[in-house]
Amino acid sequence: MKKTLKIPLIILGSFLALVLIINIGFSLWLKYKLPDYLKNKTPYQITYESLTVEILSGSISATQIKIKSKHPDNLESISLNGTLGALNISRLGIIEFLKNNRIEASSVKLSKPNLFIRLSKKNDKPGKEPIPFTIKNIEIDNGNFNIKQSDSSQLFSAKNLNLDVRNLSLNKNPDELPFALDSYTITAKDLFFQLGNVYALTASSIKTNNGKLDVADFEMKSLVDFKDWERNYRSQRSLFGIKSKNLTFEELVFNKTKLSLKNAQILNPEFIIRNRDNKVVKNNKNKSGFYIDFQNVDIINGKLSVMKADGKKSMSIASFNANVKSFLTDSETSKNKVPFTYQDYEISGHRFFYDAGKYYTIDLSSFDLTPQNTDLKNFKLNPKYSRTEFVRMIPMENDLFNISANRIQLSGLKWKYEEDQPDVLLKNVKLTQVDANIFRSKIPKDNPKEKLLYSRLLRNLKFPLLVENLHLINSKLVYEEDKPDSNGPGKILFTNFNMNVKNLNSNKKKGADTKVPILINCKFMDVSPMKVNWNFDTANLRDQFTIAGYINSLPADDINPFIKPYMNVTATGTINSLRFDFRGNNDIMNGQFRITHKDLKVSVLDKDTKEKKKLLSAVANLVVKKDSKKFPESVDIYVERSKDRSFFNFYWKGIEDGLKKSLLVIKI
Repeated sequence: MKKTLKIPLIILGSFLALVLIINIGFSLWLKYKLPDYLKNKTPYQITYESLTVEILSGSISATQIKIKSKHPDNLESISLNGTLGALNISRLGIIEFLKNNRIEASSVKLSKPNLFIRLSKKNDKPGKEPIPFTIKNIEIDNGNFNIKQSDSSQLFSAKNLNLDVRNLSLNKNPDELPFALDSYTITAKDLFFQLGNVYALTASSIKTNNGKLDVADFEMKSLVDFKDWERNYRSQRSLFGIKSKNLTFEELVFNKTKLSLKNAQILNPEFIIRNRDNKVVKNNKNKSGFYIDFQNVDIINGKLSVMKADGKKSMSIASFNANVKSFLTDSETSKNKVPFTYQDYEISGHRFFYDAGKYYTIDLSSFDLTPQNTDLKNFKLNPKYSRTEFVRMIPMENDLFNISANRIQLSGLKWKYEEDQPDVLLKNVKLTQVDANIFRSKIPKDNPKEKLLYSRLLRNLKFPLLVENLHLINSKLVYEEDKPDSNGPGKILFTNFNMNVKNLNSNKKKGADTKVPILINCKFMDVSPMKVNWNFDTANLRDQFTIAGYINSLPADDINPFIKPYMNVTATGTINSLRFDFRGNNDIMNGQFRITHKDLKVSVLDKDTKEKKKLLSAVANLVVKKDSKKFPESVDIYVERSKDRSFFNFYWKGIEDGLKKSLLVIKI
């Protein structure tokens, strides 16, 4: 052998021999000295059947391990009790541990662990930092774990846990996910996990199969009483609870800045949200640095209950199904008014309830929603109080509404945010078989607030709004007004009510058409054909409008339900036609009025008994024209607007002025 080759071989052989001697020596030291070290230098009693250490490969294995805390009541250290069938650590950086007190290992495998762990009490005082560790791969075979906090509250527990995690990395950034991994498989039963200080997650079983995660009997529940939560977590608006018979996720991906999943299915979930009454205390914490990406989520046969602080429902859905595609929230979307984006969604449900505030609730028998279309069936706006109770509650005049609709359909919806303002476009709004009752009592004092005309109300909207077509079909409108001295409210009735409104807009689009034409066809008092053509312009700052139309073949006694309790007058005869053509603005209204009538007579009634006053009735009929000419002339009307009254009061004053000038023999 050449001399030049002999020397390196001798050196290599010596090195290998040295490693072998060190390995054997370290193994012998572990065999004879480790038990004494564990006994005297650690807070645990640890025994094992066998122990093997390979310094060269950095592998450690032990079997039949038993561990027990020497001082289980000492909250300053972690309490460990239980057994492991086997422990295998591969590629442990022994030198790194001895030199830098840092644990690094390629993989750790625990076989049949059965462990009870109680964590140590948190110590806010500066002191010795915990030993940092990095373990890339973790494998658990048929384990049972019970982990508690220092105060004995449950932190984590699982039975029959089998876990295989690959390329795990921990993250100390509080604004990102606490860990990331490449892949995982898991099966377990009776899972419990505390999520922060408020919530816990539980499941009867969890398992993966070919990348698909399946969770049975999932629940996210609160760990604190509502009153304690309301008092101690003032920056949180709502307390949540979720139950689901089964959850499935495909391709669930974790990394430090991303939580992503595909084809999630949530079966028979029940969502319970309880809101606080008092204000939320804002904090200055930066927005999250990670994002959520859900490619396809299905909720099947879900239930929703939103509760007030007093436990009463503010909203509920008895059952609903939902599908959301490409839901994304990240650092960019969080800057927007709507902090997420989506590609598409479909939501349908039954028996919807909403508490709409102090006076009303809303009910729906069913609903269907997509980004472009909304379909609501059996809509009801229900008063919470009777008319008498409502009148006692209100400080001044106000209307009480009772409204139902067989169907409400919105189609061609497009909306977006521009410069922090919504921009809403609707192609069609269709309301079918609306039944609206509007009641007003004149007992409370007048409301002095100015009642804006509709053109100004629309113009005052801060965002662009355009409804190209609004249709009200085969509906019924009733207005009732009650006076302190009347025996019951007066009533005006419109049936077979059909209305079309075009170009309903808020005058926020430059160069767009701002004129709003409205066409109404109905039966007045359920007997007489009525047609109205009404126009206004949202860009007109004087709120100019026109309103023209007619009523034909109206028996006079059909208006008695309104004039009898309201004016203490009844009428007989026939109004053959009533035509009007008015023009107005926010201050005055003028135009032409014409009426043809036959055999018109009035009876003046006693205010209290409602009996006919013969003398006054005879006098009244002397000043009222019994019959009109065959072709009567139009009369000019002129009225000034009371700004604290509605548009319809303004319109009625024009009709009233025309009636006076047409029917009275003398000017009163």
